[in-house]
Amino acid sequence: MIKWEALDKPKEFRGLGFIDTRAMNSALLCKWIYSIESGDKLRRSFLWRGRKDARGGHCLVAWGKVTRPLELGGLGISDLKHLCWALRMRWVWLKKTEPHRPWAALPIQIPGQVYAFFSIAVISEVSNGNHTLFWTDRWIHGQCIADLAPRLLEAIPKRRVKQRTVQEALTGRSWVLDIKGARTVGVIVDFLHLWELLYNFELEPDVEDVHIWRFSASGKYSAKSAYEGFFQGSTEFGPYERIWRTWAPPKCRFFLWLVAHNRCWTADRLACRGLPHPVQCPLCDQEDETINHLLVSCVFARQFWYLLLRQVGLHSLSPQPSDSSFDIWWEKAIRATSGLMQKGLNSLIVLGAWTLWNHRNRCVFYGITPNLGELSPLLEKSAGCGV
Repeated sequence: MIKWEALDKPKEFRGLGFIDTRAMNSALLCKWIYSIESGDKLRRSFLWRGRKDARGGHCLVAWGKVTRPLELGGLGISDLKHLCWALRMRWVWLKKTEPHRPWAALPIQIPGQVYAFFSIAVISEVSNGNHTLFWTDRWIHGQCIADLAPRLLEAIPKRRVKQRTVQEALTGRSWVLDIKGARTVGVIVDFLHLWELLYNFELEPDVEDVHIWRFSASGKYSAKSAYEGFFQGSTEFGPYERIWRTWAPPKCRFFLWLVAHNRCWTADRLACRGLPHPVQCPLCDQEDETINHLLVSCVFARQFWYLLLRQVGLHSLSPQPSDSSFDIWWEKAIRATSGLMQKGLNSLIVLGAWTLWNHRNRCVFYGITPNLGELSPLLEKSAGCGV
């Protein structure tokens, strides 16, 4: 007998030139991973520098956080890896729900993470049991055997786990014959528990199984719901609505997003990295500069907010000496209003914070003296031309 390794060699090396599908799949997988990494590198560089190359120091927020949805603290940019997984999950869904397709019996090269997510996302309602796997699918009150009898599952050969359908397993109680491992006390306890659950279970031979996608109201797979499912259980981003649902220009909103993540280059962050920085706050020259001090605790900033809010009759909401967190003061001020007044105030605060930051940068980089009189034209310019 001739080994396969000899047959798949090129003809000039005494082989038959057959294609080694394992090597080809590995090469395609490597190319896919490289393409994703290259695409993410280009997108990251464009976001932070507007050009092809960007180093780590240019990226103010980790890319994994940037690609999260807006309500979870990201910018809503799609994560290419998770998006590809969500799209490839369609093949697994069609193979499960439409097994009559010609390609359904062929092996599909799908990452293990996709199968793991799919097993959580799909619940099966068994009727005839022909297209539901006994050991792996969630068909017992929305749970699988791994949830109900994990020690028993360890005693089942992997081939049986992947192939045994509910119809085959329940016919003549043949699932009992799949148990090949050691009969420990834990295995016996799980066996009795599973036996009790399945004792009165009856199949309906004339009715097809129904598979339900948990992450959509219709129960049908969609790439959008699959992609969003990867973020299930994530912590909600508190200032999400205040930042993005406003009339302020996009660049101002982006700045407030950086503020919420504490990623602005203020003196405290520059000092932590050993970079040149102002010794004191450039606006008040009294305290160390942090983003919270700059926007709400600074004497200059409090005067600015009072004068700004007085123009719309809301000066009572201006920061007080006891306010030390910009986010907390911002939320408190917004909650004190409602309707269009609330949205207008929110937009005004976003524009005001951006104006303070611009004025601070002019003081640091151009050496100008802090002056409240220069802030009004800067505020009008920011609001009018969309910076």
